[in-house]
Amino acid sequence: MRGSHTKAEPEALTDWLALDSANWKPSYPFPNDIRQPIIRSLVKAQRGLCVYCGRKLNLSSAGTSFHVEHFRPQNTHPELATCFANLFLSCGQEAIGGNRSETCGTAKDNWFDELCHIEPEYPACTRRFLFSSTGEILPRELGDNAAVAMIRKLNLNHRELQREREEIYYLLDGIGDEELSVADFLDEESGIAESFAHMVCQYFETTIP
Repeated sequence: MRGSHTKAEPEALTDWLALDSANWKPSYPFPNDIRQPIIRSLVKAQRGLCVYCGRKLNLSSAGTSFHVEHFRPQNTHPELATCFANLFLSCGQEAIGGNRSETCGTAKDNWFDELCHIEPEYPACTRRFLFSSTGEILPRELGDNAAVAMIRKLNLNHRELQREREEIYYLLDGIGDEELSVADFLDEESGIAESFAHMVCQYFETTIP
Protein backbone atom coordinates (compact mmCIF):
# COMPACT_ATOMS: atom_id res chain seq x y z
CA MET A 1 0.00 0.00 0.00
CA ARG A 2 1.51 3.26 -1.14
CA GLY A 3 -0.15 6.04 0.86
CA SER A 4 0.24 9.80 0.50
CA HIS A 5 2.69 12.37 1.80
CA THR A 6 1.30 15.30 3.81
CA LYS A 7 -1.28 17.16 1.72
CA ALA A 8 -1.84 20.90 1.36
CA GLU A 9 -5.48 21.89 0.83
CA PRO A 10 -5.63 24.14 -2.23
CA GLU A 11 -6.70 27.71 -1.60
CA ALA A 12 -9.45 27.43 -4.21
CA LEU A 13 -11.10 24.63 -2.22
CA THR A 14 -10.72 26.46 1.09
CA ASP A 15 -12.37 29.58 -0.35
CA TRP A 16 -15.15 27.55 -1.98
CA LEU A 17 -15.95 25.68 1.24
CA ALA A 18 -16.06 29.01 3.09
CA LEU A 19 -19.08 30.01 0.97
CA ASP A 20 -21.19 27.54 2.96
CA SER A 21 -24.35 29.28 4.14
CA ALA A 22 -27.97 28.68 5.05
CA ASN A 23 -28.83 29.05 1.37
CA TRP A 24 -26.05 26.98 -0.18
CA LYS A 25 -24.00 23.95 0.83
CA PRO A 26 -20.86 22.79 -0.97
CA SER A 27 -21.28 19.28 -2.36
CA TYR A 28 -19.54 16.61 -4.42
CA PRO A 29 -18.84 16.37 -7.35
CA PHE A 30 -16.69 19.51 -7.41
CA PRO A 31 -17.04 22.11 -10.16
CA ASN A 32 -14.13 21.91 -12.59
CA ASP A 33 -12.41 25.09 -11.35
CA ILE A 34 -12.25 23.49 -7.88
CA ARG A 35 -11.57 19.94 -9.03
CA GLN A 36 -8.43 20.81 -11.00
CA PRO A 37 -6.52 22.44 -8.09
CA ILE A 38 -7.53 19.46 -5.92
CA ILE A 39 -6.10 17.01 -8.46
CA ARG A 40 -2.87 19.00 -8.78
CA SER A 41 -2.41 19.07 -5.02
CA LEU A 42 -3.09 15.34 -4.69
CA VAL A 43 -0.72 14.49 -7.53
CA LYS A 44 2.01 16.44 -5.75
CA ALA A 45 1.34 14.78 -2.38
CA GLN A 46 1.22 11.29 -3.90
CA ARG A 47 4.22 11.90 -6.19
CA GLY A 48 2.01 10.96 -9.13
CA LEU A 49 1.27 7.45 -7.85
CA CYS A 50 -1.94 5.62 -7.00
CA VAL A 51 -2.51 5.95 -3.27
CA TYR A 52 -3.19 2.21 -2.99
CA CYS A 53 -1.11 0.11 -5.40
CA GLY A 54 1.62 2.64 -6.17
CA ARG A 55 1.36 2.46 -9.95
CA LYS A 56 2.08 5.70 -11.81
CA LEU A 57 -1.24 7.39 -12.44
CA ASN A 58 -2.51 7.91 -15.97
CA LEU A 59 -3.96 11.42 -15.67
CA SER A 60 -5.40 11.55 -19.18
CA SER A 61 -9.06 11.02 -18.29
CA ALA A 62 -10.61 11.79 -14.90
CA GLY A 63 -13.09 9.14 -13.85
CA THR A 64 -11.72 6.64 -16.36
CA SER A 65 -7.91 6.42 -16.26
CA PHE A 66 -7.88 7.74 -12.66
CA HIS A 67 -10.42 8.93 -10.13
CA VAL A 68 -10.76 11.00 -6.99
CA GLU A 69 -11.09 8.47 -4.20
CA HIS A 70 -13.05 9.01 -0.99
CA PHE A 71 -11.19 6.89 1.55
CA ARG A 72 -14.20 6.95 3.85
CA PRO A 73 -17.01 6.36 1.34
CA GLN A 74 -19.61 8.97 0.58
CA ASN A 75 -22.52 6.63 1.21
CA THR A 76 -21.50 6.04 4.83
CA HIS A 77 -19.68 9.33 5.50
CA PRO A 78 -21.53 12.01 3.48
CA GLU A 79 -20.18 14.68 5.82
CA LEU A 80 -16.68 13.96 4.43
CA ALA A 81 -17.63 14.15 0.74
CA THR A 82 -15.85 17.49 0.28
CA CYS A 83 -13.26 17.08 3.07
CA PHE A 84 -9.80 17.33 1.52
CA ALA A 85 -8.25 15.07 4.17
CA ASN A 86 -10.53 12.26 2.93
CA LEU A 87 -9.59 12.67 -0.75
CA PHE A 88 -6.89 10.80 -2.65
CA LEU A 89 -6.16 9.74 -6.22
CA SER A 90 -6.57 6.11 -7.21
CA CYS A 91 -6.12 4.08 -10.38
CA GLY A 92 -8.85 4.43 -12.95
CA GLN A 93 -12.26 2.86 -12.77
CA GLU A 94 -11.54 1.24 -16.13
CA ALA A 95 -8.66 -1.12 -16.87
CA ILE A 96 -6.82 -1.21 -20.17
CA GLY A 97 -9.30 -2.47 -22.73
CA GLY A 98 -12.29 -0.78 -21.11
CA ASN A 99 -13.24 -3.42 -18.58
CA ARG A 100 -14.01 -2.40 -15.01
CA SER A 101 -10.85 -2.21 -12.94
CA GLU A 102 -10.31 -5.08 -10.49
CA THR A 103 -8.00 -3.24 -8.08
CA CYS A 104 -7.56 -0.25 -5.79
CA GLY A 105 -10.40 2.21 -5.21
CA THR A 106 -12.69 0.50 -7.71
CA ALA A 107 -12.24 -2.86 -5.98
CA LYS A 108 -12.65 -1.24 -2.56
CA ASP A 109 -15.87 0.43 -3.71
CA ASN A 110 -17.93 1.38 -0.64
CA TRP A 111 -16.05 -0.83 1.81
CA PHE A 112 -14.68 0.73 4.96
CA ASP A 113 -14.19 -0.63 8.46
CA GLU A 114 -13.34 1.94 11.13
CA LEU A 115 -11.95 -0.84 13.34
CA CYS A 116 -9.93 -2.65 10.65
CA HIS A 117 -8.21 -0.37 8.16
CA ILE A 118 -4.92 1.45 7.55
CA GLU A 119 -4.85 5.17 6.96
CA PRO A 120 -3.12 5.97 3.64
CA GLU A 121 -0.30 8.01 5.18
CA TYR A 122 3.18 7.50 3.77
CA PRO A 123 5.54 6.06 4.92
CA ALA A 124 3.70 4.66 7.97
CA CYS A 125 1.23 2.63 5.91
CA THR A 126 3.88 1.17 3.60
CA ARG A 127 5.82 -0.05 6.63
CA ARG A 128 2.90 -2.32 7.53
CA PHE A 129 3.63 -4.43 4.44
CA LEU A 130 6.39 -6.53 2.90
CA PHE A 131 7.03 -7.10 -0.81
CA SER A 132 8.34 -10.53 -1.70
CA SER A 133 10.65 -11.36 -4.61
CA THR A 134 7.68 -13.08 -6.29
CA GLY A 135 5.80 -9.76 -6.32
CA GLU A 136 3.39 -10.74 -3.56
CA ILE A 137 2.50 -8.14 -0.93
CA LEU A 138 2.21 -9.44 2.63
CA PRO A 139 1.52 -8.07 6.11
CA ARG A 140 4.81 -7.28 7.85
CA GLU A 141 3.56 -8.77 11.12
CA LEU A 142 1.51 -11.89 11.68
CA GLY A 143 -1.90 -11.07 13.06
CA ASP A 144 -2.12 -7.65 11.41
CA ASN A 145 -5.75 -8.05 10.41
CA ALA A 146 -5.97 -4.53 9.05
CA ALA A 147 -3.12 -5.19 6.61
CA VAL A 148 -4.79 -8.44 5.53
CA ALA A 149 -8.07 -6.58 5.01
CA MET A 150 -6.48 -3.82 2.92
CA ILE A 151 -4.65 -6.32 0.70
CA ARG A 152 -7.87 -8.24 0.12
CA LYS A 153 -10.25 -5.30 -0.31
CA LEU A 154 -7.90 -3.39 -2.63
CA ASN A 155 -6.94 -6.61 -4.46
CA LEU A 156 -3.26 -5.66 -4.16
CA ASN A 157 -2.15 -9.16 -5.13
CA HIS A 158 -3.98 -9.00 -8.44
CA ARG A 159 -2.03 -10.99 -11.02
CA GLU A 160 -1.00 -7.90 -13.02
CA LEU A 161 0.23 -5.98 -9.97
CA GLN A 162 2.11 -9.01 -8.71
CA ARG A 163 3.71 -9.59 -12.10
CA GLU A 164 4.87 -5.98 -12.39
CA ARG A 165 6.35 -5.98 -8.88
CA GLU A 166 8.12 -9.28 -9.57
CA GLU A 167 9.73 -7.84 -12.70
CA ILE A 168 11.07 -4.89 -10.73
CA TYR A 169 12.37 -7.13 -7.97
CA TYR A 170 14.15 -9.22 -10.60
CA LEU A 171 16.18 -6.16 -11.56
CA LEU A 172 16.63 -4.93 -7.98
CA ASP A 173 18.26 -8.23 -7.09
CA GLY A 174 20.70 -7.78 -9.97
CA ILE A 175 19.57 -10.93 -11.71
CA GLY A 176 18.96 -9.29 -15.07
CA ASP A 177 21.26 -7.32 -17.35
CA GLU A 178 20.30 -4.02 -15.75
CA GLU A 179 20.43 -3.13 -12.07
CA LEU A 180 18.03 -0.55 -10.68
CA SER A 181 18.51 2.08 -7.99
CA VAL A 182 16.25 4.59 -6.22
CA ALA A 183 17.34 7.26 -8.71
CA ASP A 184 15.67 5.31 -11.51
CA PHE A 185 12.27 5.78 -9.83
CA LEU A 186 12.38 9.45 -8.81
CA ASP A 187 12.39 12.60 -10.94
CA GLU A 188 13.81 15.24 -8.62
CA GLU A 189 12.83 18.09 -10.92
CA SER A 190 9.14 17.25 -11.31
CA GLY A 191 8.71 15.41 -8.00
CA ILE A 192 6.93 12.60 -9.85
CA ALA A 193 7.87 8.99 -9.10
CA GLU A 194 7.74 5.88 -11.25
CA SER A 195 5.46 2.93 -10.52
CA PHE A 196 6.19 1.09 -7.25
CA ALA A 197 8.78 3.63 -6.10
CA HIS A 198 7.57 2.95 -2.54
CA MET A 199 8.54 -0.72 -2.93
CA VAL A 200 11.93 0.18 -4.39
CA CYS A 201 12.63 2.62 -1.56
CA GLN A 202 11.66 0.01 1.00
CA TYR A 203 14.10 -2.40 -0.67
CA PHE A 204 16.90 0.16 -0.24
CA GLU A 205 15.72 0.99 3.30
CA THR A 206 14.81 4.57 2.50
CA THR A 207 11.64 6.53 1.70
CA ILE A 208 10.32 8.60 -1.18
CA PRO A 209 11.31 12.24 -0.46
